[in-house]
Amino acid sequence: MGSQTLANEFLTEGSSKLRLSATLEINERVQERLNRGKQVVHLGFGEATFPLQKDVLEAHRVASQDTSYVSVAGLATLRKNVAQFQSRRLGCPISPKQVVIAPGSKPLLFALFDILRGDVMLPRPSWVSYEPQVVHAGKRLFWVETDEEDRHTITEASLNATYDEAVAEGGDPRILLINSPSNPTGQAFSEATIEIITRFCRKQSITLISDEIYSDICFTKEFQMSACANGRINTEQTILTGGLSKTYSAGGWRVGFAVFPDTDFGATVQRTVLAYASECWSAASAPAQQAAAVAFGITPAMDQYREQVTAVHQHCTFRLYLALKDCGLAVPEPKGAFYVYPSFHPYARQLEATGIHTSLELSRWLIEECGIAALPGSVFGESDTGIRGGRYRLRMATSYLYFRDQEERYAKGYELLQCTSKEGTEIELPLLDEAIAALKMALSKLNAVR
Repeated sequence: MGSQTLANEFLTEGSSKLRLSATLEINERVQERLNRGKQVVHLGFGEATFPLQKDVLEAHRVASQDTSYVSVAGLATLRKNVAQFQSRRLGCPISPKQVVIAPGSKPLLFALFDILRGDVMLPRPSWVSYEPQVVHAGKRLFWVETDEEDRHTITEASLNATYDEAVAEGGDPRILLINSPSNPTGQAFSEATIEIITRFCRKQSITLISDEIYSDICFTKEFQMSACANGRINTEQTILTGGLSKTYSAGGWRVGFAVFPDTDFGATVQRTVLAYASECWSAASAPAQQAAAVAFGITPAMDQYREQVTAVHQHCTFRLYLALKDCGLAVPEPKGAFYVYPSFHPYARQLEATGIHTSLELSRWLIEECGIAALPGSVFGESDTGIRGGRYRLRMATSYLYFRDQEERYAKGYELLQCTSKEGTEIELPLLDEAIAALKMALSKLNAVR
């Protein structure tokens, strides 16, 4: 009996569509290649790899013997510190009672899609896990087309077109999820785009979920705008999610949070999420929550750490962007996070002559022929028959270009972060240099195609 037959017999229709996350799958492909003794430039996995801030590390060590369950909503100290941190960032008061802690922001997004009524609108492209989460919840997904050049900017026309299409097809669009700065694009919304999005959601009574997991890694103040800022979190139908994984390089500790509006709507959704959590994950790790309380603290040490991390990400990501641009690829300038999102469509003739017609085929060619791991745009919702550049889009993450292994991460990591605070000190990133050289070699292979 084949695997598909078994799936049809034993699994629900929604669950049979689930696949291993593309980000985790690329990591396994890289490891397989390394096990065969082959070199890999790893641009495929978006895991922050800086050494943990020392006070955070110590807090986790001290709390490591704490094995008791904490409150479903989360450790009181952590909820208070998240509330204070978000109050400062958003410029409006947030109460600890509005905050819920979970083992990562993924479970919170799953919970929200499960409990909120209606179908989902999602910008194209979007992080690989959003679509499976929507499918898991039994909802229909309707893509919102973004600007062809930066693959992030959303217009009023594109929102209205998607909404009208959903209604015409019998859908019930009630949820919009956005992510800024964005995985996969490395782009961030301007204030004007945020205004378009929030005005649209208000007009159509749509719940806006703003995933701000990369919000601290923003390269300019112009693009630090949040859909929840200026009091909107407490006046609109908006929910903010975030976590410890990206800014603080602690993805494996699994600590995420959601902030709910201080309204009847917010209280109702939050109460339901807590009921869901009590039957699903119970509580996030107690030691990890203790450490997270330190991480989200508003202290000079933590503010400095956040600034240093952002500075190194910006330096590395911008250098890769310039190298890709110099190679003739179509690539928008990154505004935050640690991703670049180039399109190889200027090399379409050479790619087609090589037998490469999709982003997936391009991704496989790069890793097998050039030793470069990058994710295809198709796993982020790009259509291989859609816009001009989408067919050959790849997401490249820079977060594995700092250290060769865990030992080097702690032997050299703190010194690397300190470089950002020392005027005239050059940030040296040998793995970035190797990545750029490998990409230039790959493109020289394409240039040689006749």
